[in-house]
Amino acid sequence: MKGEKTYSEKISDLRKRAEDALQGKREDISGLSITDARSLIHELQVHQIELEMQNEELQRAQRELEESRNRYSDLYDFAPVGYFTFDKNGLIIEVNLTAANKLGVERSFLIKKPFSLFISPGSKDVFYLYLRHVFRTNLKQACELKLVDKKGVSFDIQLESIPVQDGEGNSSYCRAVMSDITELKRTGEAIQDALAYAESIIDTIQEPLVILDSYQKVKKVNHAFYKTFKIPIEDTKDRSLYELGNGLWNIPRLKELLEEIISRKNQFKDFEVEQDFPDIGKKVMSLNACRLDRAGADMILLAMEDITERKKLIELGLENERLRSANKTRSEFLTIMSHELRTPLTAVIGYSIILRGNTQGKLNQKQSFFVDNILASGKHLLDLINNFLDLAKIEAGKLELVLEEIFVIEILNDILKLFKENAQEHNLIIEKEFDPELKSIKADRRAFKQILFNLMGNAIKFSKQEGGIVTVSAKREGDMVKISVSDKGIGIKEEELRRLFQKFEQLDSGTSRKYEGTGLGLAITKQLVELHGGKITVESKYGQGSTFTFSLPIDEKK
Repeated sequence: MKGEKTYSEKISDLRKRAEDALQGKREDISGLSITDARSLIHELQVHQIELEMQNEELQRAQRELEESRNRYSDLYDFAPVGYFTFDKNGLIIEVNLTAANKLGVERSFLIKKPFSLFISPGSKDVFYLYLRHVFRTNLKQACELKLVDKKGVSFDIQLESIPVQDGEGNSSYCRAVMSDITELKRTGEAIQDALAYAESIIDTIQEPLVILDSYQKVKKVNHAFYKTFKIPIEDTKDRSLYELGNGLWNIPRLKELLEEIISRKNQFKDFEVEQDFPDIGKKVMSLNACRLDRAGADMILLAMEDITERKKLIELGLENERLRSANKTRSEFLTIMSHELRTPLTAVIGYSIILRGNTQGKLNQKQSFFVDNILASGKHLLDLINNFLDLAKIEAGKLELVLEEIFVIEILNDILKLFKENAQEHNLIIEKEFDPELKSIKADRRAFKQILFNLMGNAIKFSKQEGGIVTVSAKREGDMVKISVSDKGIGIKEEELRRLFQKFEQLDSGTSRKYEGTGLGLAITKQLVELHGGKITVESKYGQGSTFTFSLPIDEKK
């Protein structure tokens, strides 16, 4: 019917009349029909249910929000680093519990307080300049500061800050992360102290030493050099070697040898220079040089020895006696120096391991590279020092063998297990041929193992890149036990075999030195075998491989 209200219009009208009544307008609703009243009540009940459902949803959302806020608060407060929010003046707007605990004060005390209250006097200006730089660049920035906590204990931190921009691109405060780097700095300083101590030991060596860069410019000279050649310090630093001593070192052959050290990774020994030097007269100098890798830079260590008197002694027929005395002195010197170098070197290795473990703060890729280089070089130098000490003991007759009954096959199997992984890395197969009738011998257990370690290590190191077979055999021949280690590696040239067991010799059978080592392993091995009353031999074909065989008496030598 025209003009009749719809149901929704009626409900809306009824709701309005009810709302007016509730608001005190006192409109008379007594004229409502029963049908209208029921419709209004139904509508109100539906509306009430809707409100209750909305209320439950709001309560659930509020609970989730509260739980999320609590989780964030826990992560913020108990993070392993300190969090701050600073304004442009360095006032603390927000701070987490970690930072408050580190400073030794209640968090509530820190709010609206200047951060400079906890900065040592020497770092305050650094902080304000740093903060100004953060807001000026609108970029993440970092700096190092020294702080002092409530108890007066100082510690080092790294502060990383980033400004927070509002909707218009303006920054009125910044967020900062505080990391304690005290132990990291102490470790770094300890490493530098250890290296400086090692350099100071070099300065005590009585023979002239010169460190050159790849252009043969002088980078470091020890005191013995200045004392020997009477050259002022200011005339050496960053000067070409060939300019020293009125150009007396400008020798074409010496220049060629030094250039080959860098280009071909060679080394040279006993290169003699005879010149009439200013202030010291005519001298014969023996030069030895090798390449140093220092922090990625190519350097040359040049050692000089005045052999003028030695030459004279040779002419007088007294050279042999002088050499025996010099060798003994050198062995004693190396023993003393090796012990002295161990202390700083142990510190270098120990602190490098700490740094690499990231226990004092995560290192970046560049820092990890440097630390790995320091650790690898330190371990290599420690091996060299240990070999020096072993050789010195043997030559001085101070190495006493502890002879005991040892089971040869049992020890061989133990050694081969230790080399199994190394062999697999080189794509090598280890085969063994042991006489089952072979039982025990009288020998020094430690020395016997060291002999096997040296021979097995060489067999694997000098095997060809494509892999191959290393064969270890053991059998009895009369009153001797005969053990052989064979490889299919690069082999040794016939003319080099006579130098194989000499000290400080490394034979690569190639044009460049590709294999790391000290040149002492086989010399020590030969000495240990001979101390047992045994003998060691080698058979080799260049390009096909080598077989090292040593024999030891089964019973204790009488």
